[in-house]
Amino acid sequence: MGASLDDLVSMTVFARVVEANSFSGAAARLGLSKSAVSTRITALERRLGVQLLQRTTRRLSLTHEGARLYERCVHLLSVADEASDLLGHVGTIPEGTVRVAAPVGLSLHPLVSVLEKFAERYPRVQVELSVSDRQVDMLAEGFDVAMRLRPHPHERTLIERRLGTERTAICGAPSYFARRAPPQTPHDLTQHNCLRMKGSKWVFRGQGGPPILVPLSGTLVADDIAVVREAALEGMGLARLPRSLIDADLREGRLLTVLDAYVPDVFPITLVYPQRKHLPHRVRVFIDFVTEHFRKVFRGG
Repeated sequence: MGASLDDLVSMTVFARVVEANSFSGAAARLGLSKSAVSTRITALERRLGVQLLQRTTRRLSLTHEGARLYERCVHLLSVADEASDLLGHVGTIPEGTVRVAAPVGLSLHPLVSVLEKFAERYPRVQVELSVSDRQVDMLAEGFDVAMRLRPHPHERTLIERRLGTERTAICGAPSYFARRAPPQTPHDLTQHNCLRMKGSKWVFRGQGGPPILVPLSGTLVADDIAVVREAALEGMGLARLPRSLIDADLREGRLLTVLDAYVPDVFPITLVYPQRKHLPHRVRVFIDFVTEHFRKVFRGG
């Protein structure tokens, strides 16, 4: 007996759970509740008479039967995505929601201006923006696109597109330097109050030698780059911040840089998205638009 329409729907839900490696991620991508996704998977397992997923409190894993079914569902998803993409091109007007994750630094500048231009070009596309300096799990959390301001370990399941390069600076407010002499070498930072992002390391370019990694201490460690910037502006200590975020502060003298000769020149700004043969039209135009505009801003993507 062939598969019913209900079976095909359940198999699609199952495949999305495998891709996202979570019920909540699949639910977000499908526009369903987590309980609806769980009910679908349970009903499919009952219908087939086998367990497809091993569930624990921390992760999901495929059973042998689940892996075999997923191999067959890949083609089904490809055809469904192609049909969805075709429908998305009807009238050549993209519409729908694009879920985007971005770090705080880019959300402050220049992402907002790019999104404004995108909304003017594609008024039927709604951008749902989540701003956080943590590294999101795109598949598990159901994001279409993520932008990254700092290098991250390579993720084989994601396609990476380079948008440009960014520079950083070690900086502090004039009020801070009125109390403390500016550092002359990276090693002098051990005597300063260093305001840091959670998990960050300050690596410096050695003068003709290997890179320099300095052990730092300070009274603030945050997961929001905007908080670190504000603390630096208030004269609390020294911070390492993206140039694009503090350009106006530097021009107007609210922040001053130090150790410029030791700070590595650039690091990449990237945009990542899941590997899919057929991206929805709204996601494709968003990726192309953001790539074009960021490369103009940062030059050299």
